[in-house]
Amino acid sequence: MTRWFILWMGCCMGQAAWAADAAKASYVPPSVLSLESIFQVVFSLLLVLGVVALVAWLLKRVQLPQQGAGRQLKVVSSIAVGQRERVVLVEIQDTWLVLGVAAGQVRTLHTLPKQGGAPGHAV
Repeated sequence: MTRWFILWMGCCMGQAAWAADAAKASYVPPSVLSLESIFQVVFSLLLVLGVVALVAWLLKRVQLPQQGAGRQLKVVSSIAVGQRERVVLVEIQDTWLVLGVAAGQVRTLHTLPKQGGAPGHAV
């Protein structure tokens, strides 16, 4: 009986070894860092950044009508006169206000009736 047991164990061990060898031969772990994978990651990143930059540029160039097109207040023009100071021309209905804007302050410098053309081009 021990002879049959040893023969049976030998067959089982042989089958287990053959199954382990077959599993090792069929599975090849992927290379973690290869030139192709690095190139693919870099190319994908550049593609995504390019699309983001293109969308930002398009949104900046195409000025869609803003909500509330019938607003009562509209900034016609502005110019910086210092690091934190600006002179702003604001349109309110039929009046233009020249405002001095500084850090924490807004002052009316002058009031004008609305002109037909662009600022600086009197009609």
